[in-house]
Amino acid sequence: MKKRNLIILLVLTLFVMASCSTSLGIRYQQPSNINMSNYRNVAVASAAKYNGTQRLPMFLRFDISDPTIQLYTIFSTFDFNNVNDRAAVEVSNMVSKVFTQSSYYSVMPRSKTDTYLDLYRIGKDPSKMLREDGIDAVIIPKITRFYNDEYVDASYSTDSNGNKVAKYYIHRSVDIAITVTVLDTATDRIVASKEYSAYEYDVELFDPKFPYIFSVTQSDIVSLAISDMVSSIVADFVPTTKTAYIDFMSNKPKNESVKPAYKAAENGDYSYALNLFLSAWNTEKHLPSGYNAAVIKACNGDIDGALDLLNEVRSMVNNNDVNRLYVKLLDLKKRNEAAAEQYSGNTNNVTNTSTSPYEFLLN
Repeated sequence: MKKRNLIILLVLTLFVMASCSTSLGIRYQQPSNINMSNYRNVAVASAAKYNGTQRLPMFLRFDISDPTIQLYTIFSTFDFNNVNDRAAVEVSNMVSKVFTQSSYYSVMPRSKTDTYLDLYRIGKDPSKMLREDGIDAVIIPKITRFYNDEYVDASYSTDSNGNKVAKYYIHRSVDIAITVTVLDTATDRIVASKEYSAYEYDVELFDPKFPYIFSVTQSDIVSLAISDMVSSIVADFVPTTKTAYIDFMSNKPKNESVKPAYKAAENGDYSYALNLFLSAWNTEKHLPSGYNAAVIKACNGDIDGALDLLNEVRSMVNNNDVNRLYVKLLDLKKRNEAAAEQYSGNTNNVTNTSTSPYEFLLN
């Protein structure tokens, strides 16, 4: 019993120690991977469906090596045209939301965009009409790969009476890829085109005597795969606000005068904590105080001030933690500057040539 109590005491002690560490969040601007600063007014088109086809067997495939397990004849409910149509709708909604839910863009309604693009099929110039409507670029998603699979396997288990019972499992998977292409309406050229892919898999126990009672369908798997692409598309096209968390340096060597600073920071009184840490650094060159003061400055949005303070600390002490924090904050500063340029439009976009910018709409 004493040994067990000792273990519990150690666990509680570790938990308390872990909870005492203070971590501050430093908000920063993450620039998008693709510079869209010249294309803030966009029209997002509906996604082009996968132009291939896929035919799965009429009956579910059984992938079973044990010859003693009973096989069943089960009709497959897979309908490629239906799944392809639904996938195109979901890709359209997903890509549209990436742009419409961002304050970075002004977005034309998708139905209006589709109407303009349909005119290309009868020889009209959609770019001219879009430009007249104030649109800088057209965003066109397209499903470029779409492979589905489903099969059944089975294995024996033992029930409560010791009898061997066969359990059947249906496996479903989807492998999907889309491209998101940006067309400059002023030059009729492709300025960006990225491919995104995802794979989702599901296995579910089912009764072959009642094969159509499934909680998961192929369309559900497709929806999960499409949602997996959202974060990558956002990272490529939308500048975002993120938070980097930095831990305080512990009070070693111990300095009694800064104990209240740690407590104040835990309670959210960063101004008081900053004053105490700065005082301890300026008067005693207490390393943790200089480090922590820099963290608070960065947390308050003063990354330049934090870097200046860290430079002062680094000139007196060679410390790996201080050096790592300096490099980290320098990186955050560069990200802020790049994102600010994207918002101001003071950067140049690289344009790739394309002889027929809308031709893929017909394929």
